[in-house]
Amino acid sequence: MSLFALLVAGSAIVPMGQEPSIIDGVSFASKPGVLFTPLRETASWLGYPVEWDSKTRVVSVGGRTLKDTEIAKLFDGTKVVALRAFEELGSKVDFDPTTEWATVTRDDRQVTVRWPEQRVEVSLKQQTLRAWQGERLVMETPISSGRKGHRTPSGSFKAGPYKSRMHYSRLYNNSPMPWSVQINGHVFIHGYSSVPRYPASHGCIRMPLWGPNAARWFYNWVKVGTSVEVRQDFSDQDTIAGQSGSKS
Repeated sequence: MSLFALLVAGSAIVPMGQEPSIIDGVSFASKPGVLFTPLRETASWLGYPVEWDSKTRVVSVGGRTLKDTEIAKLFDGTKVVALRAFEELGSKVDFDPTTEWATVTRDDRQVTVRWPEQRVEVSLKQQTLRAWQGERLVMETPISSGRKGHRTPSGSFKAGPYKSRMHYSRLYNNSPMPWSVQINGHVFIHGYSSVPRYPASHGCIRMPLWGPNAARWFYNWVKVGTSVEVRQDFSDQDTIAGQSGSKS
């Protein structure tokens, strides 16, 4: 086998005449104005071969090497690519600012990519945070909420307005709170060195810094104003969706 592992064949995966696919895209606060779409899912619909070099970790689409600025990852490692990469390949990308939908066309193949709203749900019972964009689950991570006497408040909040790569708590001896996202007064979602799977904080929502660094990924993804629901448990619909996942 060559160094390149074939991820998506260039053969006709989508039957001709089938209704165009509608895909939920992904955006990142750290990359404003750029809409990403799942690489394999979108390339499959458009009939582009995707290759990955296991040694150099270079990703190619249709024989063109993707630039670092054109590719990102969801928290689970799923690769997403900026829509402009398909323009570079010769596909036509039409973006409707009214609906915030983009139509990507290659010959007789077409795919529509939505720019859906971000939303976040926290289950205090399960000590878990889930992040969504439209119907796409982009992140799931363990958290640690406020312990007895410092319970994390339940309710409907918005991310921000304050965000900081490194915040220091004025209430608790300038304790460092990396990758901080305010959701309610002195309550933040932030990274911490200790995230047991039970309530342990002074009211904030702790996220892991190790491994894929959930706190950093969340900070780079979530934009100010994103809906944050803190509940006793997830809704039935989101529980089912979370169990099935949304890898692409």
